[in-house]
Amino acid sequence: MIKNNITELITFEIEDKFFENKIRKLVNTIKIKWKIIDSPMFLNSRKEFKNYLNLAKKPLMANFYKIVRKKYNILMDDDKPRGGKWSYDSENRKKLPKNFQVPNIPQIQETNHTKILKDIVTKKFSKHPGDIKNFWIPTTQKDAEKWLNFFIKNKLNLFGDYEDAVDKDNNILFHSALSPLINLGLLTPLQIIKEIKKVEKKIKINSFEGYFRQIAGWREFIRGIYQNYDKNLEKNNFFNHNNFFKNSWYEGTTGLVPLDHSIKNSINYGWTHHIERLMILANLMNLCEIKPKEVYNWFMEMNMDSSDWVMMPNVYGMGLFSDGGIFSSKPYICGSSYIMKMMNFKKGRWNNIMDGLYWRFINKNRKFFLKNPRLSMMVKIFDKLDNKRKKLILFEADKFIKDNTYVN
Repeated sequence: MIKNNITELITFEIEDKFFENKIRKLVNTIKIKWKIIDSPMFLNSRKEFKNYLNLAKKPLMANFYKIVRKKYNILMDDDKPRGGKWSYDSENRKKLPKNFQVPNIPQIQETNHTKILKDIVTKKFSKHPGDIKNFWIPTTQKDAEKWLNFFIKNKLNLFGDYEDAVDKDNNILFHSALSPLINLGLLTPLQIIKEIKKVEKKIKINSFEGYFRQIAGWREFIRGIYQNYDKNLEKNNFFNHNNFFKNSWYEGTTGLVPLDHSIKNSINYGWTHHIERLMILANLMNLCEIKPKEVYNWFMEMNMDSSDWVMMPNVYGMGLFSDGGIFSSKPYICGSSYIMKMMNFKKGRWNNIMDGLYWRFINKNRKFFLKNPRLSMMVKIFDKLDNKRKKLILFEADKFIKDNTYVN
């Protein structure tokens, strides 16, 4: 830069702090100006989120989401939410019916660059998880736009209904799977909002609202949390978890059927949808007392849409509650009953393992749960469990933790 008489560096905002700090150190060392432009990868500026935080007692996505809805005039009738509700999340919890036809994702065309990179990955990273033959994601803007249009035309209308469903035979279901394309810059959120707005009146309100909330609500909120709370997210270990993964968590060989299913989806696709990440993967990692930093590393390694800015809040704040509740009010945990309700796995020994892990966690953290009026009933239910049943499931839980984790 000095050789070429460069006096100023102009960049978009750099989201990941470690990289931003490297660039800052560079420009300070060589003494040039650094002009930073608002990133097109987000709908709201960092200043807008700061203004929101200044007025909020605690950052809550629901409150932030209302501001975004009004800003973009989506599903609004004057100043009121269309249909009388801001969120239709309660309608988005249907299990996929048996033999239900899900549209297949469009096939992508390999580019010359993709072929070259696949060869490099095969040679240099042969021991990493995954299989290069199963390369399914677009790498060009043209193909990314085709995927967006395909989703709007073929999937968006049923997105809401089956947003929380998991199917053992289909990874993507009615999700758009656009998160890697947005996070890598092949699509912008504003571009997506403009396209879905064209069909606002043709799409079921629960689906339209649910998808808009993912793009303009959660994604923007998570970015704001990272930019303002990154150090607090990383340094805390609220439940004092210190276990480490054994190889089974990277191979999908733990013996807990839904967990192995989701691990193998991560291996085969480098992507799983949010319910698999939250209610299967992060949930069970939390119940098995995995060290938060280890969980964070796993999600960073196993997902192609990963980045510090998105994984830190999602893992530490949503997935584990290891931050102590910066923006969440409780840990997202469940036993096997939720899995059976939303997914199509057959009953088996895994139910006892998962139920044991769940109740073991409740009992071990009973002081925390008893302090929360909404959660205290779980401790009371545990105390009333049949002793024979309790002994069986807790034995299965302890064995599972011993077989699949270790303390360093």
